[in-house]
Amino acid sequence: MSILILFQSFKVADEIFTYKDDSSNSYIIIKDMGNSEEKKEIESSEEKKDLNLELLFSEANLEEGRKIAKQCVACHDFSNNQKIKIGPPLWKIVGRQSADIENFKYSEALNNFKKDWSKEELFFFLEKPKDYIKGTKMVYKGLVKTSDRVDLITYLESLK
Repeated sequence: MSILILFQSFKVADEIFTYKDDSSNSYIIIKDMGNSEEKKEIESSEEKKDLNLELLFSEANLEEGRKIAKQCVACHDFSNNQKIKIGPPLWKIVGRQSADIENFKYSEALNNFKKDWSKEELFFFLEKPKDYIKGTKMVYKGLVKTSDRVDLITYLESLK
């Protein structure tokens, strides 16, 4: 009887302490890539590589862009009068140097941006302005839909 109890205790110990690969009932844990800023930079650089802006702009809809621009009218002037409102005027913005309107008080972040507003720069800025230029005063959340940004930029480009 004692031998039988001994064998049973070995079986129980094996059941408890033996490693079993039961990965079919588990979740895969993805290794953390570091801080979230590094992740965003990697993701955005991969997005930029995969994005064919020429193709997107060839399919743009000027009239849709004009409609989307209506939500910007409260803060920006679109006329050639270059009237300063809450935000700077957007007449001839495409191709213009950033922070270029003399009488408008830009944020320090935008003054330090020192790039031209190319269609590509506007495309990524308009997605999430506060993320693209950290410290900008622009309170607009951004345009998530790619087609909306392309249409709006095409409309802005037509303002000449």
